[in-house]
Amino acid sequence: MPCGVCWSCRSILRDQHPDIIQVGLDPEKATPIISVKQARELLSQLSLHPFHARRRMIIIDPADALNPEAANALLKTLEEPPQATGFVLVTSRPMDLLPTVRSRGQRVRFGPVEAGRLVPWLESRDVEQAEELARLGEGCPLRALALAEGGLQAWREARDTLVAAIGGGTAARLAWSEKHARGERAEVSGEIALCLDALQLLMRDVLHRLASGAPAERLYNSDRLELVDAWADRLGYLGLVRLDQAMREAQLDLEANVNPRLAMDALLSRFGAELRPGRSA
Repeated sequence: MPCGVCWSCRSILRDQHPDIIQVGLDPEKATPIISVKQARELLSQLSLHPFHARRRMIIIDPADALNPEAANALLKTLEEPPQATGFVLVTSRPMDLLPTVRSRGQRVRFGPVEAGRLVPWLESRDVEQAEELARLGEGCPLRALALAEGGLQAWREARDTLVAAIGGGTAARLAWSEKHARGERAEVSGEIALCLDALQLLMRDVLHRLASGAPAERLYNSDRLELVDAWADRLGYLGLVRLDQAMREAQLDLEANVNPRLAMDALLSRFGAELRPGRSA
């Protein structure tokens, strides 16, 4: 277990350790990918010996964003890493990796951290509402911590604005897209991801209410119980299935570089149709 107080631990927490190299999405690309340029820059770095630690670790996250050229550029190095160098490829979609990449690694599955461990961890960092944040973080410590540092308020504001647009008719939905989804992909991708996450969690709560009548304290949107129940009444299981498919289509469109505003217009229109007043499951 890390001690959390030595120079190495503190440097890692600040993302400043010279021997922990993290590779994420290319900020120069409109499409969310890890590019071949990044792969070649990484290979250049690996020609040097570790600076401080006995071993150097390369973290590629999300690894499923490696485009084929980048993945192929790294294949030989993944098969025969430089001495004292290890690779960690992080992904929630392993089947999106090239088979040649998957065959060169060992799969290690990570499950959500139990609330009994996550809540004390958050409380040790003076986080208020630790139990609620542990639930909203879905067992992911860093997600829960980000919510504690202002992310929860931003998430709820994004959710409420989006819900108001869905219920406000066509003009309100178009106005939402005009304000929040217009512009370059790199400029709006963060806000759109936040909104899609909010919709996904609302739909999950609706499913829990339909399936088992889950109490408010077990819901992600416990502060909007009346909204969850209203959606459950109008959607039912079939409506949820249709909206889940619409969410999947929107995600695929965004990954395929479809204009964000068009993708969100189509998605909100589907939500508006399923949730229109007077409709029932």
